Amino acid sequence: MNKRVLSTFPALVLAASFGSAAVADVDSRTYLVPAVSYVVADDDRLADDNAGLQLGFGKAVSDRWNMEFSLVGDILERTDNDNKYEQAGVLIDGLLFFTRNPAFAPYMVIGAGALNTAFAGDNNNTNPMANVGFGFFRQLTRGGTQLRLDARYRVDEDNRTVDGKSHERFEDVVVNLGLAIPFGAAPQPEPEPAPEPAAAAVAPQPAPAPVVVDTDGDGVPDDKDACAGTPVGAKVDARGCELDSDGDGVVDSKDQCPNTAAGVKVDTKGCKIPEVVVLHGVNFASGSDRLLPESLAVLDEVAATLRKYPEMVVEVAGYTDNTGSRAFNERLSYRRAKAVRSYLITKGVAPEQLIAKGYGPANPVASNSTPEGRAKNRRVELHTLKR
Repeated sequence: MNKRVLSTFPALVLAASFGSAAVADVDSRTYLVPAVSYVVADDDRLADDNAGLQLGFGKAVSDRWNMEFSLVGDILERTDNDNKYEQAGVLIDGLLFFTRNPAFAPYMVIGAGALNTAFAGDNNNTNPMANVGFGFFRQLTRGGTQLRLDARYRVDEDNRTVDGKSHERFEDVVVNLGLAIPFGAAPQPEPEPAPEPAAAAVAPQPAPAPVVVDTDGDGVPDDKDACAGTPVGAKVDARGCELDSDGDGVVDSKDQCPNTAAGVKVDTKGCKIPEVVVLHGVNFASGSDRLLPESLAVLDEVAATLRKYPEMVVEVAGYTDNTGSRAFNERLSYRRAKAVRSYLITKGVAPEQLIAKGYGPANPVASNSTPEGRAKNRRVELHTLKR
């Protein structure tokens, strides 16, 4: 048995523990994996370590799992004579991802297959093979090509090869370095919703008799009033429109933050948009990404502000409390952020203005030890990325 195996796994477990909590979209394309291997031979083989090759195909089958089919091969030369192990095999592996972060996506791999070994001329046999290990993907190109590195503990149930002497199995360590190259074009962003059909043109009506009418009572006759329906008592200009003293685009009667400095971006209440906005009142059904009805009025105001500033880009950030597993909460928070993004797009916000991210229980704003604190931690925030 190869005693060096024991020193390999702690490093892999430590590597798998790092990585962002954010959850990215799953790339569902089939991919090709060409790789080179380095085989650390079992001491019982009495063979030198050597390089090998691997060629595989894989595909994501869920948010957390990929399945792969691989062909593997290597040649290990004996240290005590001129014989060598010429090995070729097939593997079916499952890859369990801890996160799908494109910058660092650690995973655990487990799989089984068969390995054929040719040794000392006529000694040729095929035996069951299994492997388990850890590795990671890192995206290299916008098209989705990724660097891939993993280390595996391989068990070869070969008990007949070494000089005719019986033994239970060989246990090797295999380190693979390669690329994951997807087939086809990269997934496209969600399409913009179709524009609402234009209202049918209305035939002009005959001009009314010259009667002075001021329906809204703002002192400007209707035929000169560019802003009909002004609230009673509101101050208007010569065009009949409410005054906007600070020029922020919000009329004085609705401006809760008067005297805003010139050029400052404001919300529908006339107040400066902060870097981080907590969307109080945006709630979901328990354990679900379904928006509750009372959330829509809040999101309608957000949509109005973003339509006013099409150059703005914001991150829709979803958070949860710490109830349940971290992996479930990360997926749930991402789905909730994506639901808010989708609703805002239906209200006319450009898709490129919105980026959805899920952070699970990270960055709590209150203690998770009380129901009130957990309620505050279940939230959606807007993070300004570009003004």
